[in-house]
Amino acid sequence: MFILSRLAARRSAAALVVLGCLSAAGAAWAGAFSGSAHGDLAALPMGCGGCHVGHGTPQTKMFIASQETTCLTCHGGAAWQATAKAKGVLNGTGPTANIAAEFNKASHHPLPGYALPSTVSSTFARSMTVTPATSNTAHCSDCHDSHYMVKTKRGGVVDTSQPRQVSDSRGNRKAAYTVCVACHGVSAAVNIQQLMTASNSSYHPLMAPGRNPFVPSLIQPYTAQSYVNCTSCHGSDQEGIRGPHGSAFSPILKANYTTTDGQAESAFQYGLCYLCHNRTTVLSPTSWTLHSMHISQQRLTCYDCHNSHGSTQYPHLLSFAPRIVLGNSRGQLNYQSLGMQHGQCNLLCHGVDHVNKTY
Repeated sequence: MFILSRLAARRSAAALVVLGCLSAAGAAWAGAFSGSAHGDLAALPMGCGGCHVGHGTPQTKMFIASQETTCLTCHGGAAWQATAKAKGVLNGTGPTANIAAEFNKASHHPLPGYALPSTVSSTFARSMTVTPATSNTAHCSDCHDSHYMVKTKRGGVVDTSQPRQVSDSRGNRKAAYTVCVACHGVSAAVNIQQLMTASNSSYHPLMAPGRNPFVPSLIQPYTAQSYVNCTSCHGSDQEGIRGPHGSAFSPILKANYTTTDGQAESAFQYGLCYLCHNRTTVLSPTSWTLHSMHISQQRLTCYDCHNSHGSTQYPHLLSFAPRIVLGNSRGQLNYQSLGMQHGQCNLLCHGVDHVNKTY
């Protein structure tokens, strides 16, 4: 314990030296860092020394362990925190969310040391590990700036009037979705950014307000003019844990989203959709006259007809699932909008031939 206390004292002194250097380098940096969770010496008495060693391999971040192990020292739950307190790294009560447990769930970002379950199919695995072409592993720093990001209190208020913003002490502000599309954009197997761009026929309103002025199923505070965030859908399936680290529902979804036909419609089967869309309204003629027939009676899925990110061809997020929806007896596979709540389908779905079928 004596050796540990001396080590803690040396690291605390080193932290004050580093903070002093930061102050000399720029008041904005030092001010934001000291005001952030990681710059709070009352909570992290070793300061910089809690994560870094003073000497190490040049051109590296000089972590005391791997980046993930370093982060989980405080964010890994009670067992990890107990060790951190014993070493003098953490003082008092640490973060309450057990992020380490999130990476043990069936669907998660592929952090080193947290392999995907062997029971997960290769197709499923690829859908969860869309990362830059140079790597199939994610790191905490791909999404988080541990030095300069200042945590803001939400106060329980959801602002849907603009894209969610993140900022740092350097005065840089950017839309939060840019963090996600850095890996899930042009370099990914499926370019999510392309599906959600405002030039598409339809899209969930991530980058711009939606095109459809008639969305009667929306739950407050959402309106047809609202924005959503990636984390509106992607995140933990547990209350109180923020961010898309892991979930029991693939791909890192906050609630279940069934993509297998034949399932009885329920609040659970399409729980993800019902986070923002009123279930009763969706299944009523107010939303679309044939929703209930397709979902409840025929037991088809939302996925069969809609791409939840966006559609490059059709309104209403219509993008037919290729494994389910095929060309009709005339070789046609298309949809044409005929005005509000009216359209025409030419396709073959579960053996039902749609030839100029209107509603």
